[in-house]
Amino acid sequence: MPGRGAYQTKQGAQLLDYLKSHAGRHITAAELIHALAENGTPMGAATVYRRLEKLEAEGLVRRFALDDRGSACWQYINPDAPAADCHAHFHLKCTACGELYHLDCDHLQEIAAHVAADHGFAIDPSRTVFYGVCADCTEKKENK
Repeated sequence: MPGRGAYQTKQGAQLLDYLKSHAGRHITAAELIHALAENGTPMGAATVYRRLEKLEAEGLVRRFALDDRGSACWQYINPDAPAADCHAHFHLKCTACGELYHLDCDHLQEIAAHVAADHGFAIDPSRTVFYGVCADCTEKKENK
């Protein structure tokens, strides 16, 4: 739902509907632009980015930085089930294919607890990304 007094266009509603229908996935602006165009509601890149920024400010999407050049993806945050979102787990980013994976790992939670207890620093797992190469890309490389 848009914030109070927020102006909602047909395009904006379709963008939000697309994100909701793909809840749990990390979606790039390019994917959104392509999907909206395929659904008969083309939207320019600047408009998509502005709308994503508004949705992020409203707490309806979370932005994940993909690299140090500013690339990002977004994920819908269900206001009725915020615990199901990316607040409690870490992420893995494949530098070969670009996929972003959720990582629920008790060992990393133990490390986060250690860092908090022994070093006085609280790690935000939802914003912590480990970079490497996924199993599929590793296998593809080995089979070449």
